[in-house]
Amino acid sequence: MLALSSKSFRPSEEMSQRYGKKAENVSPQLSWTDVPPGTRSFALAMVDRHPVARGYVHWLVTDIGADVTTLREDAAHGGMPAGSQEVEPYAGPFPPSGTHDYEFTLYALDAEKVDVPRKAGLDEFRDAVAPHTLGMAKLVGKFTKRGS
Repeated sequence: MLALSSKSFRPSEEMSQRYGKKAENVSPQLSWTDVPPGTRSFALAMVDRHPVARGYVHWLVTDIGADVTTLREDAAHGGMPAGSQEVEPYAGPFPPSGTHDYEFTLYALDAEKVDVPRKAGLDEFRDAVAPHTLGMAKLVGKFTKRGS
């Protein structure tokens, strides 16, 4: 079963302020294992799951090559794998107040490329990847607004 992890934070634990949009806006390191047979690419979504945020999209990526199993820290700023497409560029966490849960979802796909228009919303993204999904893994990190 596809598994997603990070050296940047542990599941359901606080992410460093450096990943926040109002700080360094660095994308966290992500790794995955147990890739389903037949995987030809990956897609990635980062969404704020707090009820106030209403599923605010912070990052959408498609066409990550099947040979890729890691995105290094700050990959969103010049280090994405060749051929990958950022549908929605990385915008680090920036909750209006308190602590929010940020869900990273990785999709293993049976297609090398999926047709998702740039700046597409989460529903369009999901509609494009759903027919090609062989496996899915989730990782949640928390982020707390500090100061103002």
